[in-house]
Amino acid sequence: MAGAYSQSRVAITLSGLIKEIRPWQWYKQSILLLGLVFSGSLFDPAAVMNAAIGIVAFCAIAGATYIGNDISDLKEDRKHPRKKHRPIASGQVPIVVAVPFAAVLFVGGISLSGYLGPLFLLTVLAYLAQNALYSVFLKEVVLVDVMVIAIGFVLRAIAGVVAIDVLLSPWLVVCTFLGALMLAFGKRRHETVVNDDPSASRSILADYTEEILDQFLVVVLTALLVSYSMYTFFGSGIWMMATLPFAFFAAFRYYYLAHTRDLGGDPKFLLADRPFFLNLLVWGLVVVGILYDIPFVLVEMFA
Repeated sequence: MAGAYSQSRVAITLSGLIKEIRPWQWYKQSILLLGLVFSGSLFDPAAVMNAAIGIVAFCAIAGATYIGNDISDLKEDRKHPRKKHRPIASGQVPIVVAVPFAAVLFVGGISLSGYLGPLFLLTVLAYLAQNALYSVFLKEVVLVDVMVIAIGFVLRAIAGVVAIDVLLSPWLVVCTFLGALMLAFGKRRHETVVNDDPSASRSILADYTEEILDQFLVVVLTALLVSYSMYTFFGSGIWMMATLPFAFFAAFRYYYLAHTRDLGGDPKFLLADRPFFLNLLVWGLVVVGILYDIPFVLVEMFA
């Protein structure tokens, strides 16, 4: 009887550890693929392998970071209507188990990062430092909190470029930063709208209002579309301008969904929206087709 209880407890703890590393958040590491695609290295096996290793490294590092943040935010999470069900906050995973598990993830992520070279390792360390500063005090500084979140995505994009050893495009940095900043403001707006007492679950929300977040969203969305448009004009061939309708639709659709369906809380829910997902898919296919001259290659093959 005691043995069965022990096995059940181990299974519950393991399930909680898997939840703690947030596999459903791993889509964020897809940012590392931007450098692979836009540098023209998508069909280079060595570059693809390095990008894949970089993604695994960031997943491990992010998992360790999630556990560290959940331990740091334990008191606030227990007051949050949704976060109180997280494994550490709910008691499903004891801290004495979570800490060594996070250490294993951290060591594994750092080891893979070192394998990809000193620049990749430096980028990962910068990501860790940014997360640590955010958890300690930057999350309590209005506006800085969302900018730090956006910088985290920029560091992922830079890591993807460093992993495959290609030149870093300033357009990649600017568009990634603005896109992530838009999502961060959307998340803050969602948290402000859905909670009866937002500051009880996240103290920084006391410094935001729905109205000012809407204004920030419009400003950042506009800047993003202008920046991406300039990239298509000056940063790539003229055919890339054909992707502008898809970019505008994606930005407008996000703003629409954030206001009508409260989907700004987590970008992964956007992928469940069929128009948004199909638009994203077609945009990706068009981008790859243009960057790699696929239509012209097919014409030559069948000519």
